[in-house]
Amino acid sequence: MKLQVIRRCVQLCVILLVCGIALLSLYAHYRSARVIHDPQLMAGMRGEIVTQAIHPWVDSLDDPQALLDGNKGTLWSMRLLGVSLTDPLAAAEMLAASKHVHWPLLASIVIPVVLTLLLGRVFCSWMCPAYVLFEIAGKLRRLLHLAEIEPADVPFSHRNKYVLLAVGLALAAAASTPIFVLIYPPAVLSRVIHAWIFGTAATAMLVILGLMVAFELFVSPRWWCRTMCPGGALYGLLGWARPVRVRLKRDLCTGCADCIPVCEAGINPITQSSSIECDNCGVCLRYCNTQALVFTIGLPDPLRRRSSKPQSGAGGKRGKRSKRGRRAAALTALALTATAAPAEGHHILGLPHYSYKENYPQRPTLEYPATTGPYDVLLTSYPGVPNPGEPANLAFYIKDRNTGRAYAEPVTLRVLQTSTFGDNTIVLPATTRSPFENEFKFYVTFPTDGEYVVELSMPVEGRIEVIPFLMIAGRPSATASMVIVGAFGSVFAFVVARAVRRKGHRTAGRRVLAEVGI
Repeated sequence: MKLQVIRRCVQLCVILLVCGIALLSLYAHYRSARVIHDPQLMAGMRGEIVTQAIHPWVDSLDDPQALLDGNKGTLWSMRLLGVSLTDPLAAAEMLAASKHVHWPLLASIVIPVVLTLLLGRVFCSWMCPAYVLFEIAGKLRRLLHLAEIEPADVPFSHRNKYVLLAVGLALAAAASTPIFVLIYPPAVLSRVIHAWIFGTAATAMLVILGLMVAFELFVSPRWWCRTMCPGGALYGLLGWARPVRVRLKRDLCTGCADCIPVCEAGINPITQSSSIECDNCGVCLRYCNTQALVFTIGLPDPLRRRSSKPQSGAGGKRGKRSKRGRRAAALTALALTATAAPAEGHHILGLPHYSYKENYPQRPTLEYPATTGPYDVLLTSYPGVPNPGEPANLAFYIKDRNTGRAYAEPVTLRVLQTSTFGDNTIVLPATTRSPFENEFKFYVTFPTDGEYVVELSMPVEGRIEVIPFLMIAGRPSATASMVIVGAFGSVFAFVVARAVRRKGHRTAGRRVLAEVGI
């Protein structure tokens, strides 16, 4: 029990660390813009945290900028106390996508890899915030039984995650673009935390996490961590020879099997605690009444076998397949690093774009990126959420992604207020601007709270391209949210009523059977 309390404390500290780094980045954003004491921009909960908690502490340091520069990023890749740390999956994916070796990137995975070599998949069970989310989803399945909803328990092979790891790296190499960063839960959840703290949209990321949680709730418990996580697969391969692992004292084991249903990894701790699937969470130790399962430290014995029988027949074939699998993994890793050459790796550090934008203003703004043809377009809004009736500064930065040159032709802007019923209202008619110091600047006054569409029109390769940006001004009505909550409440009430009715019918049926002596 004490071990699990420690594990929960570590998980909580990691979540707080991600939130704290995001708040430091937000503070650095406002500090560079010199608006810490602006009461309008600092209003609200985030502003209170920045001004009342973070600013007095950071401002009292001898070198505040060193602290801000030394702590930033996400769990995908971060800089903590000046030390660069990168998820090994991020490094593997970038090696595959770039087909080059960036030595600072490899240096940043040394600490995670060493910890994995010693302790195994402890990142999964001790540090990953998504692991906590999926653990909660597993506990919620019990509530479904109380509501008379029987969730499915579809089994999936643990090998799927190794296949996904290999296929994902192959696709990254073929397409020369990262793929796992879009779906890897620790990276996605870290970006969700950043988006929440910065007040930006996180709809797509929440949809990804929501689908995963729903699948685990209704289809297959702990589906992602056990059978699909490419990061877990990579950590398992790295930690297969870990000296710290759960071992069974056979003389104390009574065969009660109480440890099997509580195993978060979905394995049999009695026979599989030494496999690469075990993530050293230690939950099985808590439920072993005879203390037959214990953590031990020692070098693994490569000659040890599960039985004393000669490795022939089917067992020998499995051993040969296992050796071939390890050889294939080693050859794949060598192939990914065979074309060593210098490469730029700053774009996978997990830093929010505002931290290293080239020649862009470091102001407390919201950023809306877009692409058209060979051009990258960035809309910045100051303030991030415009106040109705007050002019907002909308600035566009456009450059050719191939040459890095700024776009020099005039662009046209039009702003519309959306309407649920009827036509949209024109707030700013089509207005044309030429660039001034690589910036297209417009001042727009949003009349009321609501949603608006900012349309940018620009000539691209002989044609006019229109790029729409959705913006929100003020605090729009929560009518839609109330409708959703009401609908959810109705569904919940229906499920509860149905469960109560079915339980009542079942109780009445049992009573009748008891009365007639059946």
